[in-house]
Amino acid sequence: MSDDPNLFTDHIQVFTEGRRYRTMLTRKFAERKKWVAPDPNEIVSHIPGVVAAIYVKEGQKVKKGEKLMIYEAMKMKNIITAPFDGTIRSIAVQEGTNLPKGAILMVME
Repeated sequence: MSDDPNLFTDHIQVFTEGRRYRTMLTRKFAERKKWVAPDPNEIVSHIPGVVAAIYVKEGQKVKKGEKLMIYEAMKMKNIITAPFDGTIRSIAVQEGTNLPKGAILMVME
């Protein structure tokens, strides 16, 4: 048994690809930030960058694949398109806005 305070005393068994493994979970694992499924209606920045152009307005109906905005990241201009047919519910940015990774750009419905 380990004296490491980061380890729990309970063991778990994991089955994968027909094999069984016995392991001990750490406090870091138990206290980690839980994964939350992304909202499919939110369009987010996947890397830090700047909003170069916005082609839609709130309330506008759009078709899947329609150009919504251009997002400049790592000296490249990325075209953000509508992931499905819908309506632009809100736009959370303006042209020229500097954004971190994961920032919400707009929300569709």
